[in-house]
Amino acid sequence: MAFNLRNWFSNYLKKKRPLSIFFDVLFIVLVVLMLIPSTRKELSSFIIRTTSLPPSSLDNDEQYKIDAQALSWQLIDYEGNTHRFEELNDKPVFLNIWATWCPPCIAELPSILELYHNNGKTANFILVSNESPEVVKAFAEKHGYTDLPFYFARSAPTDFESQSIPTTFIISKSGQVVLKKKGAARWNSDKTKEILKQLNSE
Repeated sequence: MAFNLRNWFSNYLKKKRPLSIFFDVLFIVLVVLMLIPSTRKELSSFIIRTTSLPPSSLDNDEQYKIDAQALSWQLIDYEGNTHRFEELNDKPVFLNIWATWCPPCIAELPSILELYHNNGKTANFILVSNESPEVVKAFAEKHGYTDLPFYFARSAPTDFESQSIPTTFIISKSGQVVLKKKGAARWNSDKTKEILKQLNSE
């Protein structure tokens, strides 16, 4: 018996409620967009962004102090100047390791930008990529992230190594890692602001 598309569609409309039809169409559209390379990254980032939760600090027995290798980590800024990590550790540090091709990284950048605008004077923000400055600059200009302090490094010291990105660390002025988060998070949260406030009062 041959499949009759017209009859199937007619029966589908009779059996389904309008809201169910809407969600079916939405699902199909999302699947199609995920299959198209030019829209896949943006859609993935949007979904991750809307489902991300605020991070939590590490328990006391999970916190650790960064070593000399981390303090001497060489970071390059937009102008090509080299900085040792310890030079940027005079305030609490918000360290984010990311890449322009990574949907979870892209997903959390709006909340990082908001946190930076609110706390950029009381904490040092360091967003590190191993991509070329030209790639990061083009991405930042296209998406409106030129305010963020981007740095470049080929590799990370052991204390900041991670098998996945994004990975974010919040570090006290004394070099104590009080928060480590793998994956995207909603950073402009009351919890994060409270952590930075406490670290500033130490």
